[in-house]
Amino acid sequence: MNAEAPDTQAGGNPADDLVSVVIPTRNRWPLLSRALASVLGQEDVDLEVIVVDEGSSDETPERLAAIDDERVRSLRNDEPTGVARARNRGIGEARGEWVAFLDDDDFWAPAKLRAQLDACAAAGADFSYTGLVTTDPSLGRRRISSPFPAAGLERTILDMNVVGPPSSVIARSPLLAEVGGFDPEFSILADWDMWIRLATAAPAAACDEPLTGYLAHSENMHLDAPAAIEEFRRLRVKHAALAESLGVRIGGERWLSWIASSLRRSGHPLRSSGLFVWVALRWRRPSLLARAAGTLAGERVVARVRRVRPAPEDTADAAAAARWVDAFATAADPLR
Repeated sequence: MNAEAPDTQAGGNPADDLVSVVIPTRNRWPLLSRALASVLGQEDVDLEVIVVDEGSSDETPERLAAIDDERVRSLRNDEPTGVARARNRGIGEARGEWVAFLDDDDFWAPAKLRAQLDACAAAGADFSYTGLVTTDPSLGRRRISSPFPAAGLERTILDMNVVGPPSSVIARSPLLAEVGGFDPEFSILADWDMWIRLATAAPAAACDEPLTGYLAHSENMHLDAPAAIEEFRRLRVKHAALAESLGVRIGGERWLSWIASSLRRSGHPLRSSGLFVWVALRWRRPSLLARAAGTLAGERVVARVRRVRPAPEDTADAAAAARWVDAFATAADPLR
């Protein structure tokens, strides 16, 4: 099945000065409330928020109905339809010229949308992505990741999802309609598939600042490594002609190493170790052989290795990440 083209007429003609923020959610009000607060706190930008509730059975429907802010709209699917279809429904209801995506467990710095609009205007770009601050549910472990350059993105995006999570991305509504929206045949890799199509259709702008907070936790979809590998096979088939035309391979060393790490964390040490060995030999990376051995030795060995490395808090980037999280992931949530 091809990607579903969202109905861009549902929300009327796009308004040039409006950003439509699409948030799919299901049964995660404590996280969603923080995400919403970070959206409603955006500075120097007109916006609307479209929350697509995928059949929540917790307090989410009641909490959304009680929000006294005309910028927030809630759409409900009685049964979950999948993250791709949920985002497409939000895109179809968007009134703005721009659509921004936010996962319900992530959050933004107040300058995020304004910075991306300015970056797109300066570069003549039709979509943008940002640097990340990754943290955990306790907000204790934090690190900053700079975005990959936008130059040559149509090639580098085939090697790995260098754009990052949906929460980092803003794109023009007509561009999203042109590429056909998110493909419902994908779930874990729905974002990577979309970024490939965006990168080959229009120029991008990368915001160097860490403007997106990404929450890493046990429910992240990519930890289901076997499912991710199966979707990857379909991704390679779908974009085989594009990769051949550019003379590149879909999914290289970085992506496969990431999958190997996910296999280890999801309880598949033999498959993880074998993949690390294959990548080490294929790309001549002997350091990955040590990771393969450590994977077989077990989580305790991996944990010991991590403990003897410099603590993230000892680095300048980690200190900056800590300040960022303290500033923007506030416990004083105005939507509670």
